[in-house]
Amino acid sequence: MGGTKRRPYGSTAKTRQMVLAALGVVTVATAEQIRQLMCPGTSSAQTVRNGCLDLGRDGLVISLGSASRTIAAGNLVSEKPWNPTGPGLDAAAAVLGRPVREMGGTARGAARAGAKHAVKVTDTITAFLQTPPEPTRLVARKRPQPATSTPTGAPVGDDTSAAPAEVSSRPQGLGQIGSWAAEAVLPVSGTLTTPGKNSPRADAVLTAPEAGLPVMFVEVDNGTETPSSSPPRPPTIASSSAGR
Repeated sequence: MGGTKRRPYGSTAKTRQMVLAALGVVTVATAEQIRQLMCPGTSSAQTVRNGCLDLGRDGLVISLGSASRTIAAGNLVSEKPWNPTGPGLDAAAAVLGRPVREMGGTARGAARAGAKHAVKVTDTITAFLQTPPEPTRLVARKRPQPATSTPTGAPVGDDTSAAPAEVSSRPQGLGQIGSWAAEAVLPVSGTLTTPGKNSPRADAVLTAPEAGLPVMFVEVDNGTETPSSSPPRPPTIASSSAGR
């Protein structure tokens, strides 16, 4: 599928909406993470990258730094983390059906620093969500696409996305993308939009009453502190108010 003057990377409206919905919730994610989060049956992350690049031309998303991960082959891959701009948050609010005042920040500082914690939060939400995959075929394009993911030692321009050989079945997930919020303030006083001083933030919050889970708070620990440098605490990743 070739691009147009308006959409030079040939992305579809559906792809761009998926990107906005994902970044409206998790704030920072790579194209591969958005693929796993929103469309795991899509054979290549290039489809998502094209959506990000077209949205970038509209000033709705931006990539400011780089993130790294180790793929199945053991290679270290460097990828672009994408995050929304101010207008992008407005557009994401429309896609998610949320009031603009409830949207989070743009996470520009975290993106510049590689967003190590933010990408782990995205991986955690993906694990809970377990989006059902819809198998698709890779579409042949008339023009080569720029690579935004390069393994160490690989020539620039190679597309390193691994197309899944087959879509495996997944366990039942919890909620939908709109059921989640990341970096949610838990106001000890004030309101959600103007929380009181020292109000804590939850890495992620899930609201899924249809699954019997009114609310669940998730805290993601990167393990950057040694046991001697932090006080002992229960090894709980997530806590829920369900059943209380």
